[in-house]
This record gives sequence, C-alpha cells and structure tokens, in this order.
Amino acid sequence: MDIAEVKKKLEKEPDKIAFLKEQLEKNPSLKSEIRPFLIDEIKKKALIKTDVSKEDIHFTLIYDSFGEGLEPIYFWILDFMKGKYNGVDLDVSKTGDDYEASVGGAFFSEMGMKATRMQEQAMKMMQTINTVIRSLINLLYDLKEFEVRLETYKKSHSKNKDEADAALLGLKQIWMDQVDIKRGRGAINMLAQQLQFVTLRDAFMIAKDEKDVRGIDLNERVKRILKARIQEFLEWKSRSEKELNQRFKIERSYVKSQLASLKLYSSWVKPYLKAAQKLGMKDFGSPEVVTAFSNMIMELVLFGKKSVGKVNGKEYFSCVETTLKFRTVPEAARTQAGMHYVQQGRVEMRIRAYALTDKDLEILKQQELYNGLDLIEEMVGTPLTELKEDIEYYLKQEKEEKTEEKKPSAISFAGGFRDMVSPIGNAFKFMKSSFEAVKGAPSEPYKEKELKKKAISDAKMRGSALYTIYKKAHKMFTW
Repeated sequence: MDIAEVKKKLEKEPDKIAFLKEQLEKNPSLKSEIRPFLIDEIKKKALIKTDVSKEDIHFTLIYDSFGEGLEPIYFWILDFMKGKYNGVDLDVSKTGDDYEASVGGAFFSEMGMKATRMQEQAMKMMQTINTVIRSLINLLYDLKEFEVRLETYKKSHSKNKDEADAALLGLKQIWMDQVDIKRGRGAINMLAQQLQFVTLRDAFMIAKDEKDVRGIDLNERVKRILKARIQEFLEWKSRSEKELNQRFKIERSYVKSQLASLKLYSSWVKPYLKAAQKLGMKDFGSPEVVTAFSNMIMELVLFGKKSVGKVNGKEYFSCVETTLKFRTVPEAARTQAGMHYVQQGRVEMRIRAYALTDKDLEILKQQELYNGLDLIEEMVGTPLTELKEDIEYYLKQEKEEKTEEKKPSAISFAGGFRDMVSPIGNAFKFMKSSFEAVKGAPSEPYKEKELKKKAISDAKMRGSALYTIYKKAHKMFTW
C-alpha cells in the first residue's frame, strides 16, 4: 500500500488515529509520510474547543516589526513559556524550524555554502562507515563457515557411533581436498587414480587410527603409506580443531569491536547529516518569496506541556503550542566577530491549547525526534538492521560463554520471605478495597474525566495568559 491509498482509506475511517497507528506498524517504509497525518489527527482530537459553538480555541496576532526585529519576539515567547515565576511554567521544546529564502538573495547563497561543507564532511565519514560495514559482513560470513566446520568436529566426538563416524568421514574428505592435495602426485587421490593404489582411498576412509590399519587386509606397501597418512590426519584434526575454535572466538570478539566502531562513526556523522538537513530549505510554495527579492519566510513552532495528574496509569498534560510565521528581509550586519543577518519583517503568531495524554505526547516526541532524520536513519541504520539478527546471535553467544565461566553459587532466601509476607499483604489489600467500597470511592472513569477537565481548563488559562500578557508587555490594545 502506498501513501495515496492510505490517504484515501483514511477519509472513510471512523477512528482515524487507530487506523494510522495500524498502518504505521504494517508499512514501516512509509513511516515518514504516515507519521505527520497521525500527529495532525491527534492534535485535532486534543485541540480545546468552545463550550457553546464547539469551535477550536486559538489566539492569533499579526503585526509588522521592521523596527523591532524578529529575534526578540521569539525569545520573549520562549522565556515566558518556560518562566516559572515570570511566565506560564511549561516544559518547552522546539518542534518546528523551517525556512525558505529567495534564490536571488545573499542569504540563500551563504546558507547553501554552509550546507555544502556539511555534506562534504558527512560523505567522507560515510565512506569510512561503508568500509566498516563491509568488514563486518565478511566477519559474519566467516563466523558462519567456522560454525559449520566446528559442528562437524563436535559431532566427531559424539557418543552416537553413527553420528561420530559420519563426522569423521566428512573431516577426512576435507583433509584430502584441502591438505593432502598439496602433495601433488603423492596425494591419496592421485595415488589411487594414477599409480594403481586403488585400495588406498577406501582403506583411509575406513581406518580410524593406526591400530585399525593393522587389521585391514592390505599389502605392506599400502599399509606403510596408510599409517603415515592416518597419523598425519589425526594430528591435523586435533590442531585444526583448536585453531578453528581460537579463530572463531577471536573473530566473534572482533564483531563487537567493529560494531562499537560503527556506532561511534555513526554518532560522528549524524550531526553533519542533521546540520545539512536543517540548512536545506523547505518549499512552502508561498507567493511571498520572490526570486528577484532578497527576502525569506520562516516557521518556528514551540510546544510546552505541564502535567496535571495521573489516574488509572494514564497521565494528563495541559499543553500550549505557539506557531510563529515570519516574513523577513535579512539585513547583513558586519561586526568584529564576523557577518551575521538581522531578521526584520512581519510576524504571525498563533497560540493553541491542547489536553493530551502521556501516550499522545510520546507519539509527538517521536515526530520531533525523527522529523527530517528518516533519511539519516536509512543511510546509517539500515545496514545494521539487516545484520541485526546475526550480530545479536554471536554477541549473545559470547556473553553466555563468559557467564558460564564465572557462574557464582549463592543461596537466596528472597523467595521464602516473599512467600511468607505475601498472604499478609493480600489480606491488607482486601481490607483496603473493602473499606473503599463502603466509603464509596470515585470510579476510575469519573476520576479520568475530571482530570481531563482540569487539563483543558489549565491549558486554556496558560494559552490565554501568554496571549494577553504578550500584548500588554508590548503596549498593544487589550480587553
């Protein structure tokens, strides 16, 4: 399903939030496109409305500030939303920061050069990351091959005779194909094919050790060759098993080292990718940005929250969101520290109040965290996601081996004590619930309803205070 189909089905769904959450799980590749729709629906449902007309409550203020500058407006709003003694005391985060500059202006050129520098630095580090990923892939393939080979060695020591014999035959075949073949015409296969030692190969596969060679009906010449080869094979089997085990453990530990390096390089490259992403412009499609002018538009969003209580495992928050839309004419100002731009122009301020739960805020937080970073996660995180199962398997295997080596022996009385105390605790719980039933304690749905009302009332008060006090502080007409 593509995003167009999701949007088409969304219009017919009665519970849009539940539908979008389901689609988010089913279509992880569309998460960056589905998540904004989910955020909008959550905000629409949580937006506080009037008691009579049921219209959305919001405060809007529009004015030109060419003489004042835009930075003081933004920081006044930010400080007042955060202020405990001189504000509305909210936990504030910036959830939006986008701009679009006219391509004919100097501001566009300077931001473009900064973005290019960030991109070049990020690409250099991405090359290193790709090298580490290739090394990690090769390590995992090697470990899988070692594991298959070591399983054959393990079965050769089995108490099950048939399993041990089959494993031993497999090891002999490997020895002949990889070790003995280096003798050239002196190899067992070559002796059997070219020098008429037709019984040598079969005798080698049958004999388990030098004692078995004596009991096989062969001429002495073949026995002499067979004894030497059996002795050589057994020596190879013993040493190669130890070496494979040692190399397997070394490369398995190296996986952990390579993974740590990959995480480190990823943490280094993300700030550059993120900076390049932020320096990139958003296409608002606004007629206010003119190519030949030197102007720009910005949109900043501040989101503040305040907990009003918790009931039935659900926490309610009163929330205030302030959206600032600036239409500016950047003016270059040169100082001893260098050149910077002074933003002056028109501001449109919109304040909205919400009553949200902790689960709703978690979804909003994910949007804030991943907004603009989905591409970064795909570039850095996708290779790790594909290798996740193999990496976790070998890291867990190493951890279990180390735990078995250092397994402590201890006696615990916690279970007995818990069993003794549990009946007493249950009795007290029963008495408490009985008293609450007699007393007539308020039901959980009633408590939740009252808490939601409190969150709505608190959000209205804080949003209204922000709007009114801003106007008074800036000597605007209020009533």
